[in-house]
Amino acid sequence: MDKWMKLFVLGAGSYGKVYYAVKFHSSSLFAEIAAIKCSDIRCSFSLELEAEVLTTLKDCPNVVQFSGVSVSMANGIPTYNLFLEYACGGSLHDLITNSKRRMIKMSELEVGFYAYQLLNGVQHVHKKGWIHCDIKPANILVFDNERDGMHQLKLADFGLSLEVGDGMAYVTGRSLSNRGTLLYAPPESLTCGFHSKAYDIWSIGCTVAEMMTGNRVWIDQGTKEYLEWQIMNKDPVIPNNVSAIARDFLSKCLINDPLGRWTSEQLLQHPFIQQALCISMPKTQRVTREFEMQRMKESETIKDYSDRLLLIANKVRILGTELNDNRIVQKILVTLPERYEATIASLENTKDLSRLSLAEL
Repeated sequence: MDKWMKLFVLGAGSYGKVYYAVKFHSSSLFAEIAAIKCSDIRCSFSLELEAEVLTTLKDCPNVVQFSGVSVSMANGIPTYNLFLEYACGGSLHDLITNSKRRMIKMSELEVGFYAYQLLNGVQHVHKKGWIHCDIKPANILVFDNERDGMHQLKLADFGLSLEVGDGMAYVTGRSLSNRGTLLYAPPESLTCGFHSKAYDIWSIGCTVAEMMTGNRVWIDQGTKEYLEWQIMNKDPVIPNNVSAIARDFLSKCLINDPLGRWTSEQLLQHPFIQQALCISMPKTQRVTREFEMQRMKESETIKDYSDRLLLIANKVRILGTELNDNRIVQKILVTLPERYEATIASLENTKDLSRLSLAEL
């Protein structure tokens, strides 16, 4: 009974197929559900890379969660399986397409709240030293959030990611269309193969504009050459029928110079995002966000920082949301300044960080 069963295909790509799968337990009436990405093990590089990336990105609410890998046999061929949480809402591409079909335009507050989630996810990815390289609506999963009626978005499909640490990477000798999706790629990736964290910000700008209008920022006439020419020689179309604050947000994402393009940290403080959060988020979510946004100050000790986080955590608990001490410990470890790297490394060698208590920290 304790065996995964692939019931039907959810989607397919160059890597292989994604299945909706269930596992029944002999000791329970309930079944586990997962999305399983499968690939012939002889060409499973992108899935193996995705597993490596997702292993470092656990516990971010806006990155798809990963539960493990396995190798099985399918028609006599060894198959690599990547186990992911199942997104019942499909992808952001589905959400945009359905809204356009029903002629229901997403409100700017809704788009701002979703943009916040994308930036929160990409900030986590960048802090771990990765760039996604293929952010687009089809690679963003949609989860229902029954508590407040808003969707939860999660970045997915990390098979083209690059590890850059605090720096950048150059991809040479091949077209970017083999790295990511051209419609969402920034100009510098085509002109000189330059890839940095600013790459993902451009892609988010294209995605946010698409949420606002239902249309892509480039005219896609079917030829790759014309699309490349537009990206390298023209400015993306920022819609006129949006507010000034939304236009300003998009302009900060779509700056041609990657060094001048705003970072995820800067964009999270932009009025377009802050306005959406203040109006559309329930109090519980606003306080939880306050907790997530905290960073240690240069003048603080770990105890000062811990006490400050505990005060906010207690506000969350009073509002009826569980926030255990382990989550506070993980928050502290992830956001400690670089000067504490040696301390964290020492802890990793002597303790299981996932079980570390506040007192031990």
